[in-house]
Amino acid sequence: MELEICLFVFAEDGTVTPLDKERFDKAVDHLEPLPEYSGRCIKVAGAMLDRGQTPTIQEVFGQYVFFDDKGMVSEEKLIEATRYGDKVAEEGYQNDFIWTPNADDRAKIEAALG
Repeated sequence: MELEICLFVFAEDGTVTPLDKERFDKAVDHLEPLPEYSGRCIKVAGAMLDRGQTPTIQEVFGQYVFFDDKGMVSEEKLIEATRYGDKVAEEGYQNDFIWTPNADDRAKIEAALG
């Protein structure tokens, strides 16, 4: 099984566009900014893909990502988004940095993958 994580930005108007994971990782590490997201919070979904003989989506997750004025990912808020990720399925747990993609969101991801 060859797994790959692909990222997607869910815009307020409902459009879904791929987000270059390498560029995103550099913004997380504060090596290179993503100026197009400076000072913004964006809704991002990650899709774990099995790139085997028949590519399939194994898992989909969502989070809100905050960027500082320079276009770097806010480390503090990213930690909050991932700190209790294992509790998302627990009844009554709320994390303001996480959202759960539904079937429609998953369909948009599949369409964006081609």
